[in-house]
Amino acid sequence: MKKFYLIAAALLVLAGSSCSRKVEFTDIPFVYFPSPSLSVYEDAGVVDIPVKAVSDVAFTLTFETADGEKVDQSSGITVPNGQRGVDYEIEDNEAAIIRFNAGESEKSIKVRITDFPGVLTGNKDFTIKMVSSGNEVCKGGYSYCKVTIIDNDHPLKNILGEYTATDAEGATWTLTLAADPNDWYTTFIDGIVPTFAGNWVGQGLRHYVPATVSENLSKISVNLGYKLADKYSGYDISIWGYDGTYIYNSGTLAFEKTEDGFKLDGTKGFVAIYENGGYYLAASNAMAMAPITLVKK
Repeated sequence: MKKFYLIAAALLVLAGSSCSRKVEFTDIPFVYFPSPSLSVYEDAGVVDIPVKAVSDVAFTLTFETADGEKVDQSSGITVPNGQRGVDYEIEDNEAAIIRFNAGESEKSIKVRITDFPGVLTGNKDFTIKMVSSGNEVCKGGYSYCKVTIIDNDHPLKNILGEYTATDAEGATWTLTLAADPNDWYTTFIDGIVPTFAGNWVGQGLRHYVPATVSENLSKISVNLGYKLADKYSGYDISIWGYDGTYIYNSGTLAFEKTEDGFKLDGTKGFVAIYENGGYYLAASNAMAMAPITLVKK
């Protein structure tokens, strides 16, 4: 098992070596969104979308918005989903320009979210994109941010959001339950194992694993063997079960409702597997041992 970890750790070190080195961007500004996605509730009012920068000189940055789209389930036609002027509006930005002073490390784009109380509209989304600037700027990390507006009337509203996850060995990380726009009783779990919780070393990819929620919201069931859409070094990644000795690529693990959140009991936890010609490697620290407790933040 030790060899299992060491090989994977070496892979992640190599992946991290290709990361952008932001400290070099002083005369040429380095600007980015901290995350490629975020979620807000429809009654949030005005929200701040942060934009980060590393620069010793003043500069300006122009951005634009793109309305969301979705495929109508009955007709198969693409229809608007998250429209500017209807579901959201940009505030307090002259001609969509952000101005950074020399040494300033963060600004924000203010967005007013439209509330539709008592109306089941479904989740909506839109994207903010960096498009140009008044001087040479390196748009690194994320040059866009997709914003999902969560419908307050969503039946899973009370369980969606960020949780502090803790496993049997005391490791803690952030796990997020995000809504599935096409299925009211499916949630996406982001960060089901520690290494893939948010911005991990190398790529900062988000790894969402679908899970089914019971109608009374008392159980969240995860099917093992699910293959993630994101890839690592060209290889697929799957979520399997793990009991400390063996890994399992089939079956179901379920989180049960508790007073503070949810708990996964039993002997099996989760492990992220890279599929490489039939040879499997688990990422360093990418094992979550049961029991796993989820406490909502």
